[in-house]
Amino acid sequence: MKHEVIGQILGFIMAHSAAIGDSLAEHELMVPYVITMNNGKRESMEFEAETQQQAVSAAEKKLPELSRSFEAWSYSQDGLVTLDNGEKQDVFFFKVWVKGMSEPLQAYQMYKKHPFKLIGNIQILNYSESGLLAKEQEQFSVGINQGIELHPTGSKKWPLWL
Repeated sequence: MKHEVIGQILGFIMAHSAAIGDSLAEHELMVPYVITMNNGKRESMEFEAETQQQAVSAAEKKLPELSRSFEAWSYSQDGLVTLDNGEKQDVFFFKVWVKGMSEPLQAYQMYKKHPFKLIGNIQILNYSESGLLAKEQEQFSVGINQGIELHPTGSKKWPLWL
């Protein structure tokens, strides 16, 4: 499994989600979406619905099917995490899957809505469980930065969002 490639896919969807988040009005939520990959070609699929819960549910139902049809996919949705002090924090929640992985890699990036800012570093929830190796973490991290650089908006705005 190519850890750098998985990192690139994660970095790209992180940058894409940040670009969307930077353009949303204060009370808007990002529509959950998937970016699929086959033969080097990317396609995006959005999951709009009447509620965020319905949109997330529709996306989650679609992910197993995507694993049978594509070489790789990445998924992003708006979400919340509870901090140690009990407060809720906005996050982009990600899943990344590439053929050969045990399960999709799951991660989140905290952010502030207005003015838009990314908070802290990406938090990986299941690195080992997804089949990634601890000895390859450096390649994975390099890949994340490369994925951010590959995104047309992320490559320009990432430093401003930190």
